[in-house]
Amino acid sequence: MLRIGSKDRKGTILEIYSAELWPDQHGADSGLYRVRINERWVIIGGQKYTFFTPEALGQLLAKELAAPGALEALERPKPNFRKGQWARWHGPNYRTYQVKLGSDPFLWIDGQWRVWVADLKIGQRMICCDELVHVDRFGREVTS
Repeated sequence: MLRIGSKDRKGTILEIYSAELWPDQHGADSGLYRVRINERWVIIGGQKYTFFTPEALGQLLAKELAAPGALEALERPKPNFRKGQWARWHGPNYRTYQVKLGSDPFLWIDGQWRVWVADLKIGQRMICCDELVHVDRFGREVTS
C-alpha cells in the first residue's frame, strides 16, 4: 500500500496486487498487476478486471506525484461520441482529417477517453477524444 499526498489519513491510497491472484480471469498474466485506489478497483474500458503492465503503473504513479488528483481523472464523464459518427481531427503537421469513429469512447490507461478511427490516408489509429470535433458527413460542425 502506498499513501500519496498527506501524512494523515486523507491522502490517496494506492494498492497494487499481482494479477496471478486472479488465475481464472482473462488477461491475468504473470507480470501484470491490478490496482485499487482509495478502496475502489481501477476499471478501464468497462471490463470488470483491468490488469496493468509495470510501465502503466509507473505512469499512473508519476501522474499522481506530479499533479495530485490526476488519478481521479479516470472518473471523468464519457464524451458524447458514438461509433459511426463523423469527426474532424487536427493531426500532426497542421493537417486536418475528417474521420469516421470506429468505436465508442473508451477510457485508456492514461486516464483519457479515446476512440478508434479509420481513414484511407491515416489508416486505423487511436485518438484522444479531446482532439476531436463532432461534424456531419459534409464536414459541418454539429453542436448538440
